[in-house]
Amino acid sequence: MPRVSLLLLGLLLTGAHAVPISNTASLQARGLRVNSNTVELQRTAPCDPQVTPDGTGTAPGRVLTLRTPGSVALPYTLTQAGDVPGDVTVRATVVTPVPGVQVTLQDAPAGMPITGVMAAGARRTVTVLVVATGAAQGSVDVNVSATCGGAGDPVNVTRLQLQPQLNLLLTHTVTPGRTEAGHVVTFTLGLPNPAPQPLGATLTVTLPTGVSYRPGSARVGGVPVPATVGPDGRSVTFRPPAVGVGSTLTLMYDALIGPQALADGGAERTLDVPGVASATVDGETVVSPTATAHVLVTPGVFDRRATVLGEVFLDGNGNGRRDPGDSPLAGARVLLANGQQSLTDVQGRYAFRNVEPGPWLLRLDPSTAPFQAVPGAGDRLVDVAGLTRVDFALRVPTAQGAAPPATPAPAPGTTVRSGPLVVTRRVTPQPGGASVITLTVSSARPVLDVVILDRSGPDGAPREFRVASLDAPVTFTYLTLTPAGPNDPDVLWREP
Repeated sequence: MPRVSLLLLGLLLTGAHAVPISNTASLQARGLRVNSNTVELQRTAPCDPQVTPDGTGTAPGRVLTLRTPGSVALPYTLTQAGDVPGDVTVRATVVTPVPGVQVTLQDAPAGMPITGVMAAGARRTVTVLVVATGAAQGSVDVNVSATCGGAGDPVNVTRLQLQPQLNLLLTHTVTPGRTEAGHVVTFTLGLPNPAPQPLGATLTVTLPTGVSYRPGSARVGGVPVPATVGPDGRSVTFRPPAVGVGSTLTLMYDALIGPQALADGGAERTLDVPGVASATVDGETVVSPTATAHVLVTPGVFDRRATVLGEVFLDGNGNGRRDPGDSPLAGARVLLANGQQSLTDVQGRYAFRNVEPGPWLLRLDPSTAPFQAVPGAGDRLVDVAGLTRVDFALRVPTAQGAAPPATPAPAPGTTVRSGPLVVTRRVTPQPGGASVITLTVSSARPVLDVVILDRSGPDGAPREFRVASLDAPVTFTYLTLTPAGPNDPDVLWREP
């Protein structure tokens, strides 16, 4: 009778993972033995959590780079390979703690595990957040473990290579911030060292047109520093000594501000002087943001701009000069050929500033000065340079076709008193019906913010005159083109 035997090869469950069981049958007859094929059976634990990627301290599942300070998210896959639901707990830890490096599980309180029921065959993603708060370097191993009852997957290591992330913060200032062409200014470059080791940096500045580096002026703590000027004369590169850990480099250099640095026409101008720093750390070149120093340059002795000033007046004797008896013309508009205009004040004075030197046509607006000019003292082309005076002398109007009328007698004056103030108003008729009004104001004691409002006639618009501080008599004079009568001015003032 042939004998059939069944050989069962198996392993008892000794852990949490699925365990293979092999079954093989064999037939023996008359000294002959024949084996059957082997059947593999899988026996799993009731709850069997498994984490991927795997890895150990000697063979990490992943090796990644973390720039510090900075953060990284590490995804893991958690599978419940058991045959019944179970309460699974996941933890994330640092195998060897590194100062400033923290590990947490996403969606879990800081430093706490994730716990939850997982069905058989369920799968989910677990994310580990690794944060480095400082410029740490070296490496750190992050381990994720999962347990369910007495079963679990305790070792799943990812290694992070920590590389400091450098941010160069360059500053660039100048002293003084306002200067004149022809002067020397001092620039200062400041660079803190953020690296955990000494930092060798190169500093480069770009000087604008008209600004030149003074050779040999670069220094750190009074010690000269090598500098290279580019072919264009504008780019200057400094190579200072290495900056110690936790220290700040302070490099100073001088530059000459030439007249070419001024704006067109010699006007003042703000110059921008950019600078950058670069350094190589662990084979990587790091460049700072541009740091720009600003300096305002004024012309000083190189100022080519001119000033035009003068007076507009009624010339009683027609000699083209302002004599004591001549009357100023207030409110007359003087025009330059480029459209600039200036109104004369109560003394008939006007001024144009910052005028480009050269020939300029100056003329009066006839709507504000409807009088005939004295020959050679009216509209004309003037060669403007430096301080140029141009007066406009106008003839006193007279009646046409008849003998000049007799000069009217002066109108009686009026006096107004207001507290300590006394205002005297005098009207002097002029040929042709014009009038010169003179206001004299005085005070028995100092007063402030004096305002005088005067009308040439009952229906005339008021003319306003102000004195900020009155401690001595002040006289105002203005011209009207129509006869003026007696009138009491209004006076406002306040005590100091």
